[in-house]
Parts: sequence; C-alpha cells; structure tokens
Amino acid sequence: MRIAFFSDAYHPRVSGQVVSMDEFCTTLTERGHEVCIVCPAYPPERMQGRKDLFYTIRVPSGSALVSEDDRLAIPWKTSEALRELDEFKPQAVHVQTEFSIGTLGRRYCRQRGIPILSTCHTFYEMYIHWYLPLLPSFTSRPLVKSWLRSVYSNDALIITPTNRIRDVMMGYGIDKEYAVIPTGVDERLFKPCKAEGQRYRQELEGRHPSLRSSTLLLYVGRISQEKNLELLADAMVIMLAREPNIHLLIVGDGPKRTEIHHAFHRRGLKDVVTWAGLMPREELPVIYSAADVFVFPSVTETQGLVTIEAMLCGAPVVGINQMGTGEIMAGDKGGFLADNNPEDFADKVCMLLADPELRAKKSREAMDHARRWTIGHACDEMEKIYNRIFG
Repeated sequence: MRIAFFSDAYHPRVSGQVVSMDEFCTTLTERGHEVCIVCPAYPPERMQGRKDLFYTIRVPSGSALVSEDDRLAIPWKTSEALRELDEFKPQAVHVQTEFSIGTLGRRYCRQRGIPILSTCHTFYEMYIHWYLPLLPSFTSRPLVKSWLRSVYSNDALIITPTNRIRDVMMGYGIDKEYAVIPTGVDERLFKPCKAEGQRYRQELEGRHPSLRSSTLLLYVGRISQEKNLELLADAMVIMLAREPNIHLLIVGDGPKRTEIHHAFHRRGLKDVVTWAGLMPREELPVIYSAADVFVFPSVTETQGLVTIEAMLCGAPVVGINQMGTGEIMAGDKGGFLADNNPEDFADKVCMLLADPELRAKKSREAMDHARRWTIGHACDEMEKIYNRIFG
C-alpha cells in the first residue's frame, strides 16, 4: 500500500510526534509498504547535514509566530507539492496534525474523495497556556474546543495514543469513530545496555569527578515550558538536602533552553546538573542504561515515548500522575507516580535512591511492563485500520 502522511512537524524538528512518524514509517516500510511524508520546508541552515529517511515532500513555509521551532505552510505555494504527491498516487492518507499541513491534507482528501484518517497527538487545552500566555483561560479553553471541533468535523476516524486523549476529544463534542493506538517503541533498539551504560557513566565521571560517588538522575526530552522542568529544579533542591550525592543529566534541546538553564542556576544547581544537548536517538539506550532513575515531570504528554524507552532499557521512572504518563505507568508500574508538586516528586525519587533492592525491583518491573508498547503490535493495529478505511 502507498501511504501518505501529512505533518506540520518533521525533521529537523524534535518532538514525540516526529519520533512516532519515524517509528511507524520504518516498520511499515519493512513490511513492504511505500510511504511519503508531506511536511514543511525548514531554513537551509537547519537542514544542513540532514538526510530524509523516507520519501519526503517539503512544502514552502514561513515561521510560526508562537514558536521558533515550528513552521507554517505558505498557502499559495502548495500546488507543486500536491502535484508531486499525485505522482506518488497514495492509496491511503494519514493526517497527523491540525495546522497548515493538516488543512492541506484534509483538503487533498476531500478534493479526491479519499476518507480522512487522522491522529490527534496533542492535548491543546494544556499547551495553549504556554503558547498564548496573554489569553485568559476562560477564553482560551472554549476557543480550543471550538477550533478542534471544526478541524475534525469531516474526519472519518480519529486515532489517539491513549484513552485519556480519546475521552477529552469526545468530551469536546467531537462525535466520531475512534481507535486508541499508542505509538510503539522499537524494542530492537531500546533494550538494556548495561556494559555500554557503565562505560558511558565512566566517561561522564571523567568529565565530572563529583559523579563518582553520586547517583545519576536522567531527563530526556524537549527543553520547553510545557515540560514542567522548573518543578524538577525545585525537587532537586529538596532531594539534595536529603541525599547530597545526586547528579542530574539533561538530554535534549528546545526553545526555552536559556530560561531553563537560568532556572536551575538560580537555585544553586549549576554543579550538579550536566546539559548534554541533543543526542542521536540510537545512542539513547546507552544513556538510559547508565541512569539510576529516569525523572520526567511533564504534565502535558499525550503518551510520553521517552517514558517507555527508559522503561524498556531498565530505568525505573518517577513521573507525574497526569495524562499519558499516568496511563502508561498505570499505578506505579516500573517506578512511581507523583503529584504535580516538588515535595511529592522528591519523595518518590528519594524512595528509590534510598533502597537499592526496591530500585532493582522497579527496574525489572519497568522492562516487563513496557513490552506491551512495542512498535510491532502498534503497527499491526494500524495496518488493520488502513485496510478497513482504504482497502
């Protein structure tokens, strides 16, 4: 089957949605399908040294004002991209977004009599606070609900990564057929790498001698406001008062890196935090395997792929009991769920740090529990939907 994906976010943009696209497209290609990704063009300096993994059609775009990372397609420059897509002759179209490229994909389907299949990746009601901070919540939330109802009004089937997002969409009055299909993680890549993790840990200790007697906490993800990293900074202050030998490794980058850096420094955490920046995804299993505890304070995750990745690699997790993280961990499976406050978050981390046997038990539990989110199982379900909707 020839499958076209429409997405407003793709490489070099870093996000869970981009990872989701790569995971599904890789597995679909391995199973004999052809894929094509329609996405924004990014400035040449951002694309330097990057090569698209799949057949990709780049639509001319401009900067999205609410985020320096994001792009919006230029409406009067889309015709060439659509002609190129017609030459691909897609048998299935999967829209992954609500914005400019999503609008383009939905229009493409309507004009050609193709059913609209979509995935909702984001809980916008929570994100809008950070992207439009001057808009009061009593105004912004009804606007989000009304906007999403209009976006999805003609879709034949909506895929969500979790039950919670499906329930939110239904609560908005979006009365459509739904399928819950979590983004799968490639268990061939994400698995414990203890020996390599130990070597990486030794390299870190060589650069940061204080780490030699410390336990290592790890965060992997975007450095952005919605990831709730200031809560992690506050929790670090509390943890260090109880367990002075703690070091935090932060892997990732994002639009708020400077502000978040300053937030940690203001709390006197400069010497106990290492900022590793972006790292290739294929290197992450070693990083997860080097950590004693994976800490993830985000409250906006529709699913939280990094949580599953960490668990598959044997890192026990402390996360916030909200949204996708709460659904994945399902009551402290593979770690602990905390309330959205620094004291409880610190309590849960310190429980694991104080008890090596508990930590080892949660590590084994994490690996076992995370196996239900493998890409093979998710792709089986996706293929069934493609065959039913487009077959």
